[in-house]
Amino acid sequence: MRILCVSSQVAYGPVGNSAAVPALQARGHEVLALPTIVLSNHPGHGRPAVLRTAAADLAAMLGVLEDLGALDGCGAVMTGYFAANDQIHGVARIIRRMKSRNPGLFVLVDPILGDHDALYVPLPVAEGLRDELLPLASCVTPNRFELEWLTGWRAASVREAEAASRRLPAPEVLATSIPGGSGQLATLVTTETGTHIQTAALREMVPHGTGDFLAGLYLARRADGVAMAQSLAQSMAILERAIAHSAGSPVLDVAGALQT
Repeated sequence: MRILCVSSQVAYGPVGNSAAVPALQARGHEVLALPTIVLSNHPGHGRPAVLRTAAADLAAMLGVLEDLGALDGCGAVMTGYFAANDQIHGVARIIRRMKSRNPGLFVLVDPILGDHDALYVPLPVAEGLRDELLPLASCVTPNRFELEWLTGWRAASVREAEAASRRLPAPEVLATSIPGGSGQLATLVTTETGTHIQTAALREMVPHGTGDFLAGLYLARRADGVAMAQSLAQSMAILERAIAHSAGSPVLDVAGALQT
């Protein structure tokens, strides 16, 4: 399947498209990847050099792809990090046009807003994502903080996360970093009718990019028609392998996990 991915691009320390795109390509999907921002490294590794994609330039690239007919062949869209609210306006506009031509378009919104009880994007970006992109989403993939911020509901347990997930407009919600009790973290996919849960050991430290990688792994399988429960289980197994391969390193071993 051809998939449009709009997110950050990072040279060292894979996050954003740099983590999600390999997961999609490993499954055989064709990816049209556009960067909202390009960084030399993840800020967690030190102050990066940054190249921001102007909203007009991002809209122009999307417009050319649309004129070429490349977007008409897309069966899915994935959005991630946005550097500015006007980028969101342009991407939402394109998604609406794509959905008008293909009502079955699968739209995964990874709401990259913050972590550990704080936003790390400007408030207008968070509000724009909530107000413009979430209503277009087939699936949303928030971490605990993002789920709580987007819904205003606590998600301090699996049960609370289920309830909060059902407050979002998307029919499918993959929530990560949910306290699972007894030194466990839960990852769950929630719909109106049920929830699928995977748990993993709570670690003191993991490399950046696990959420982006998981979102790409999950979309790669859902785009192939794999059921939600199986998509979650398979994706979590590969993510756990990536974390194990990365032991002692600040960089997530995306390539190694996908080759095993």
